[in-house]
Amino acid sequence: MKFAPALRVVVSSLLVLSGCASVESPAPSPVPDTPAPVSPSSAPTTQPPAPANPSPAKTTPTRTQPPEIDVDSVWNFRDVAGSDAGLPLAGDGRMARGVVYRSGKLKGMSAADKRELIEAGLTDIFDLRTDEVANRTPDPAIGDAAYHLVNIYAAYSYSDPFAADAEQAMEQREELNRAFVSDAKQRKRIGGLLEDIAEANGAVIIHCSEGKDRTGWVSAVLQLIAGVDEATIMDEYLLSNELRAKLVDADVAKVRKAKGRNAAEIWRARLAVHERYLLAGLDELTTRYGDLEGYLTDGLGLSRPTIDALREKLVLR
Repeated sequence: MKFAPALRVVVSSLLVLSGCASVESPAPSPVPDTPAPVSPSSAPTTQPPAPANPSPAKTTPTRTQPPEIDVDSVWNFRDVAGSDAGLPLAGDGRMARGVVYRSGKLKGMSAADKRELIEAGLTDIFDLRTDEVANRTPDPAIGDAAYHLVNIYAAYSYSDPFAADAEQAMEQREELNRAFVSDAKQRKRIGGLLEDIAEANGAVIIHCSEGKDRTGWVSAVLQLIAGVDEATIMDEYLLSNELRAKLVDADVAKVRKAKGRNAAEIWRARLAVHERYLLAGLDELTTRYGDLEGYLTDGLGLSRPTIDALREKLVLR
């Protein structure tokens, strides 16, 4: 697999740092939910860029990975750090599992899957959806985990703009990913989210409606911070297509039957992810900030201690 230079520039900056959407889809097997209490997510504090001279990250793990959990009552659930031994890092290290989970919307999660997350030490739920969608399909309570509505888009509601064909729909998805970097309000929400993850006392889950666009971007940033290589990050991003294939195929078939082939192709472009979507955001990152460090410090306002705390959590030690 060959990727655009933008992703290579972002990942290469990690050698300095580490020392080495919007469409609602039904969740399977729904069960009644009760809304979780809302706790506001903290806003980031802007900090000046810190010197890129951290101590080298340890790559020899002194602890083992936690047991894997199997959550299948909601779509697109998985560990940001991958499965088995964890995503590989430069220097033979591994990303730590059981720290950040990702998913589509949580409404309909089974009681058994809630118990799995409680036993895994879940302390925080970060809902990246808009206020309108979160109010319409509220998250269930999962034990004592605190609920935070982050609303990455920083708008009460969002709807896809008109698209004449699938190519235009894909271009709109590229622009959506660029906005994670270019839009000041979105940068503020993402920065605050990363600060909260760094400060969390246990495992967290991040999710949006489908777990692929907003959740996909934040997951990629976390993997970049940890030091995951470019090909693996893209593979993890595209895994959403595999995990949601049956759902997407069924929805596209319905649209084709009701509105025709062109409408169905537009719908698939919006329901799926493509490497060009993620690459568009990463290209915007390098264009505006030069590398990952610039995005984290100048763009998101993260301090060096926060970045170090994130890496400490994300890397198996």
